[in-house]
Amino acid sequence: MRADFVVRCRRSASRLGGAFAGLMACASLCAAPAAFACEPADAALSGRYVSAAADSAASSDKSLQLNKDGSFRLLGVPVQGADFSGCWQRSDDIVVLVEGAAIDGEGIKRALPEPLTQADLKAVRTDGIDTLEQAVDAGLLPLGRQWANQLRRAGETVRVSVYEPRVGLAVGDAKGMLRLADGTVIEQAPTPGEDGQFEFASLPARAVVTAIGVRFPEQPDQPRWLTVSDPTKRLYLIEFDARALGAVQGGFITLSRRADGSLTSDFPDATRFKRAP
Repeated sequence: MRADFVVRCRRSASRLGGAFAGLMACASLCAAPAAFACEPADAALSGRYVSAAADSAASSDKSLQLNKDGSFRLLGVPVQGADFSGCWQRSDDIVVLVEGAAIDGEGIKRALPEPLTQADLKAVRTDGIDTLEQAVDAGLLPLGRQWANQLRRAGETVRVSVYEPRVGLAVGDAKGMLRLADGTVIEQAPTPGEDGQFEFASLPARAVVTAIGVRFPEQPDQPRWLTVSDPTKRLYLIEFDARALGAVQGGFITLSRRADGSLTSDFPDATRFKRAP
């Protein structure tokens, strides 16, 4: 993660008196990519492929990773820099790439970045920066990695950050929800001016969060819930899959397998992929 980007996110949060403005962007950089449930595919075709144009001056940075578990990742197609991922299967000489299935079947999943360590502190330690808290406050280490792994103390605000990890689609007029151990459900509108950011500041001192919910504007009568089994945290990072929520259309790409083992896309631009060494 670029240090200058983290600094901008942390300073933005500081201007709101400790609120986490800009945290959605920070979270998307430190969270793991979404996982897809796929059927195992043809192991003989699995591997990494690169655009046949990559050896020329017109290199397009297009690459395709076909995994044995049936998942794939395609970079640079159809939009430069986009991460197009999901499941693939072979049928004779045709390979079909289908955008990923819904995250965990509900369209949302929790992302839990690795906690900060003394090794992280050592990498940024300087005059006046002797603790992890000081490094985070100075914008030298990502705020999300600290709060997402930090236990909520009595009376502290619980925050939920909902974001789309692939291309950064806006959450829109969604509502965040918490279910507490006593069965209480609390619904909250987003922090003004901060897409997908929710603050729950008036919880009982010893409230225990047992589930995180999101009510998306595309399906307001079908709130999505994730069960929480670990002790209540200060921050929950929630990824969402816009396709599963009906916010965007899914898609697929077909590729034809040639005699030399390369793959040629039938859409959108007839890119030819050759197996990487």
